Formats: sequence, structure tokens, C-alpha cells
Amino acid sequence: MYSELFLVQTVLQAILLVWLWRIWRSTGLLIAALLLVPQFGLVWNNLIVGVGRFIGFSPLLEAVSWPRFWLHWLFGTLLIVGAGVALRLANVEFMLGTRPMLLFCSRTLALMMFDLPHFWRDSLHPVCELDLVHYSTAVSADNLCYPEQQVVRAAPPLASIITCSVVIISGAILILRRRFPWMFAGGVIMLASAMPPLRDFKLDNFGGILIAGGCIWAIAHFAYDRVDARYVRSKPAP
Repeated sequence: MYSELFLVQTVLQAILLVWLWRIWRSTGLLIAALLLVPQFGLVWNNLIVGVGRFIGFSPLLEAVSWPRFWLHWLFGTLLIVGAGVALRLANVEFMLGTRPMLLFCSRTLALMMFDLPHFWRDSLHPVCELDLVHYSTAVSADNLCYPEQQVVRAAPPLASIITCSVVIISGAILILRRRFPWMFAGGVIMLASAMPPLRDFKLDNFGGILIAGGCIWAIAHFAYDRVDARYVRSKPAP
């Protein structure tokens, strides 16, 4: 059941990936091109977890699991820049000028550097969870695959928590200033899905679809609003 759920989520994340590509092609927005990288990581993450039980624990499954974490550690916080761009496209007053956007970019870069030690500090371990077979950097006592396996604890995902918080706050501003609720909703549901009891049912990955989708929707909505406004201004009067 859960393997199939992850494969469905793979398809949904792939749809968001195509949507991002179309935004980039039609608007030329750099952020749409940049977000293609972490979005591909989300597609890959769901795919590898979904097919894990068909591959089985092996050097192959471990090898193809590493990119799940590399892409997340390096590029997962780019949603912060995406949230800042959405505010800027929405013409939120305090985002006008260069300095506010630099704040979003510098926070993203700082969190990338914060996650960099994962590359030489973490290792992958087999996890048996529900009907899923996959590798992870942490293993709880409930997800051991064999009696001799040790519990491996991981620090709280600080970068992900901060990223989600920035998206929620930015989404709240979009509700107040532009009556656009979907980025806020995606961030809130993502945060809720990463906590018990929803996390125990592996709904955090579904929350990942909603937070990414909310940011992409905001960027597309306000980018196309600008394109339409330019068209109206440039259209000759009858």
C-alpha cells in the first residue's frame, strides 16, 4: 500500500516538475529554472522509496538512495528564495529593491552551508518501515530490519524547519496583501504532516507535494499577472 502511495506521489511531483519547466520556458524566470533541481530531487526521493521493496536491500538500492539526500541537503532550502520571489512578483512593498531579496538569498545560502557537513558525517542504514524498504540516515527502534541492528538518531532537520517557516510567513503575507492562500496552506500542511500522528502514516512526503505546489502556484500566478498587465499596458487604445 505505502509503496504504491510513494509511486503516486512520484507522479504528482513529476507533474509539478513539468509545471516548473513550463513556467521557466514561458516567463524566463530564473527561480523557476533553479527550483527544477530540488523538484527533481523530490521526484527521485519518492520514486526510490516507492520501488525499494522491489529492488530489496542491496548496494544498488543504497547507491541510488544517496542522491535523495544530496539534493535535499544542497538545494532543499531554495524554496526560501522561491517564497521571496513570489512576494516580489506580488508587488509586496517591502520586497521592492535589492536588499530584501538578498536577505532571502543569504538565508538560503547559510542553510546550505549548515547542511554541508551531512556529506561527510552521515551514512545510510537500512530501514524497514510499514511495507517500505529503503535507506535513511536515521533508524528508530520501531524500524529495525534485523535484531542486531542499532538505533541511529539524527539531529532535528533545522534547515527544513526554517524553510517551512519562511514559506508559511510569506504565504500569510500573500493572504493579507493579495488574498492568495495556497502557499500558506501548503506550508502549514507540510509542517503538520511532519509531526505525529500524520508522520507515522508517511504523510510528510505528501506534505512535500503541497508546500512545493503552493510555492510554484504562487510564482506562476503572480508572474502571469505581470505578463498580463504588461500586455494590457502595451495594447494600443481602440
